Amino acid sequence: MVREAGRRVLRASGYECVEADSIEGALEMLRTMTVDAAILDVRLQGQLSGIDLLATFRQEAELSGIPVLIMTGGSLTEAEEASITRQRAYLFRKPEGFRTIISFLDQLTGRDRSH
Repeated sequence: MVREAGRRVLRASGYECVEADSIEGALEMLRTMTVDAAILDVRLQGQLSGIDLLATFRQEAELSGIPVLIMTGGSLTEAEEASITRQRAYLFRKPEGFRTIISFLDQLTGRDRSH
């Protein structure tokens, strides 16, 4: 439900949005297309987390420059927060809402919504 809501808000704000149902699907997509940013949830289905996926991004040359926004609705350990910071990602807590993320994306991509 969070992903669906995010997609609606992103599209309503003028962003194209692609989604993946799995880590493998996300990696395949990102290896074959250009994106402005990736939004990952910390807690993903399966064994790996969004932080694990972030580490993969930073290890692969073609993915290493993608800005990554990490979302979480839960508490993170100090080690998880440090890992996100060390890997040059931006942390958002779900109560902040998608409007905060849209404002951040606008700044990140240089979009001017003042008109």
